[in-house]
Amino acid sequence: MSTNFLSTPLIKVKVEVFYHSCPHNVSSGFYSCDPEEIASKLKGMKAVVIVGKYDEEHLKLYKEAALRAGINPLLVRVVDSSWGEKALEENKKILENGWVADLALVEEKGLPLSRRELIRGEIKTVKDRIDKPVWISDMCKLYRACTLCQDSCPYNAIKVDKKSGVSIDYTKCTACGLCVSSCPMSAIQFPSVSQQAIFELSKIKGNKIISCYKDKGNSIKLPCIAMLSAVDLALLRSSGEVELRCPGCELSKNLESLKRIVTDLNEAVGGISLITPEDKIEKKEAKVVTISSFSYLANKAEAMQEIIKQNNLPDITYDAFVNMKIHALCGKCAKWCPTSALTIEYTDSGEKLSFNPDKCIGCKICINVCPEGDNGCSSGNKAIKLVPAKKVSHEKKDLMKDEIVRCKVCGAIVGSRKSLNLVKKIMKERGLECDDEWLERCPTHRAEYSFQKFFGMKAKFRPRRGPNEVGGV
Repeated sequence: MSTNFLSTPLIKVKVEVFYHSCPHNVSSGFYSCDPEEIASKLKGMKAVVIVGKYDEEHLKLYKEAALRAGINPLLVRVVDSSWGEKALEENKKILENGWVADLALVEEKGLPLSRRELIRGEIKTVKDRIDKPVWISDMCKLYRACTLCQDSCPYNAIKVDKKSGVSIDYTKCTACGLCVSSCPMSAIQFPSVSQQAIFELSKIKGNKIISCYKDKGNSIKLPCIAMLSAVDLALLRSSGEVELRCPGCELSKNLESLKRIVTDLNEAVGGISLITPEDKIEKKEAKVVTISSFSYLANKAEAMQEIIKQNNLPDITYDAFVNMKIHALCGKCAKWCPTSALTIEYTDSGEKLSFNPDKCIGCKICINVCPEGDNGCSSGNKAIKLVPAKKVSHEKKDLMKDEIVRCKVCGAIVGSRKSLNLVKKIMKERGLECDDEWLERCPTHRAEYSFQKFFGMKAKFRPRRGPNEVGGV
């Protein structure tokens, strides 16, 4: 995993502010609705908040001006001049953390011809950017086991390949944001609003209204509010009450998961409402949400742990069980768990698999990687099962214990008794010889035993060394 994204805070993008006035919006600032003239003022900027008029006509104008100026349009945000300083601060915060914008898919497009270009016969093409989720491979170490993004997509636009990673079919993608919400590692993000931007917005004190770009009112604009996870909402709620607005479009049918999250969080901490054209979830009395101040959170899995440590949030509490008949304590579930909710612990006499509900985020990766049981990733026939907790519990529990087997020669841990019995069973099913003397040794002394069994027990075993080691061949 790349440390560029995860170990240190990301470099902030320099954001500038451009004030625009026109006959529809008489105030101070640059006075012109000519996209070429506005573009001449924007040239050289990396990211800019335009304080002007937020309506369809002017949004189209500002985008054309940004494209003519060579600015990535996903690094341009518009604030209506009537919205005030807080709206300006929020939008600057989003752009400061807009490092994902340059990862967006590039699309060549032609611009409307100005009178001057028409006379000269000039045809100008520019590089537009598509605001649909992107997969950031450096932030995803789980694609060999995790299919959450693929499972969350109702449009079959995402495929996870254990070798190549995640691919997104943009001809099918509707930018609904469900994959963004589902990813525990923040490896899928919208180019226009990064996960880090959501984290940083939660530090701004005060109540927040959050909607999408189709909403013409004063609100924090996202591609779709369905991109918000329980972690995002809990963080945003920690600095004030939150009102979510959906103006209504074909994507509003994807809000069922968000509605459940809002309902559950309202039961726990209150102060959250969701308004859609169809219904309204009224906010309940707000309680204090305690979240330690943070300088940088790498991903939602890490943020989840911070929240659970200090708040009782039932919507993100899970319980785990194992099938004792087929579970072999192989340790794969603990190895792949992104939050260390599952751990293998050793003592002098035994080995145990433990589960910490305060760290579990319900990603089901443990089920995906489990080699025991059938191939259905959420089937009850797997050796491990994960379900939403019926009753909130913060107590760590042992799922399974077993005897530790140590190497008969050097004493190194070989594995649990159940895991070795499984190895023995598989080898016999494949017609391979497997006696206990060989099985209960570490890899080096298994090789020694096999060598001596073939050449005689008095034969001297000399492990072959690598070419860079002394005595190597």
